[in-house]
Amino acid sequence: MKKLLLIGSNTGNAHLKNYLELVRDYFDEVLVVSDYPIEYAPSKSVSFSLKNPLKIRNSIEKLRKIIHDYNPSIIHVHQANSYAFIAGKANNKSIPLVLTAWGSDVLLLPKRSILHRWLVKQALTHADIVTADSVQMIQEIHALCPGKDVVNANFGVDFDLPDAMNADRELILYSNRMHEPLYRIEDILIGFKAFCKDMSGHLILAGKGSLTENLKEYTKLHHITNQVTFTGFVTKTQNKATYQKSKFFISIPKSDGTSISLLEAMAYGCIPVLSDIPANREWVEDGKNGIIIGRTEPLSKAIKRGLELDAENVQHYNRDLINQRATKSANAELFKGIYTRILASEAKANR
Repeated sequence: MKKLLLIGSNTGNAHLKNYLELVRDYFDEVLVVSDYPIEYAPSKSVSFSLKNPLKIRNSIEKLRKIIHDYNPSIIHVHQANSYAFIAGKANNKSIPLVLTAWGSDVLLLPKRSILHRWLVKQALTHADIVTADSVQMIQEIHALCPGKDVVNANFGVDFDLPDAMNADRELILYSNRMHEPLYRIEDILIGFKAFCKDMSGHLILAGKGSLTENLKEYTKLHHITNQVTFTGFVTKTQNKATYQKSKFFISIPKSDGTSISLLEAMAYGCIPVLSDIPANREWVEDGKNGIIIGRTEPLSKAIKRGLELDAENVQHYNRDLINQRATKSANAELFKGIYTRILASEAKANR
């Protein structure tokens, strides 16, 4: 039997669930280990916090017992941080381990301190194969762990659109990134406020986070509450509907890997307006199929430049790009190929 032990965070996002849906049919059994119980698969809970050093050993031992009792064919850990660190220590190379980096774990965390850099290097060292969704992330992984086997793969997007998309959309700007400092949602509000001095538009902010209440207060203070909608977390159907009616998708994080939200927005016909980071430039060429904000360019000016693009041409170009590089089916085959390679190697070693 092919058994997967899937480990990662289930707090504040659906990434772990989305990934499992991508590869579930490859395995006979799946067990998820996360911070809290889940409903979409059999699961067990382990604390992956490193705040209390006295409890780290307990977490390692608890996970080690789960690994021993479940005896998976493959362990797949998401995020090269405390999750991969604890999983690597608990596994101790006894079961093949795949690690998927998410972005900030390899791009930002190692820069916080010598200890954080050591932590990420340890996480990478314990993995047999690492996956990452951008060239920049792969370069950073190789800088931290030279010679590591890294595969470029993302979770992919799954979309079902009519043959023709509506290019003549209302001036709606959509952002569904988390309300945390990394994603600079307040800067989006500042840029939108400046944009509204000359033009009338509407900004939809999905998601939540530690900054949500501050962001709402900003809209009140600057008298733009009627032009900004906070939706909170949205369903897949609601997210799709908002993409399909929005003219622009705004995403300006300080650092990121390939954003699934960006791929979805491109698939559903939004014009992307993005921060100038390497992962974004792997998908969008400024002035061709979206806007990359210049280093000193105001967001309001970048949005106006976006209005000058031929929306229909952008939609057709981006849909073709997504079909070629970012569908769920294409990336599912990449991940399943990794598993097949590992299992074949294990079978050969055991002959």
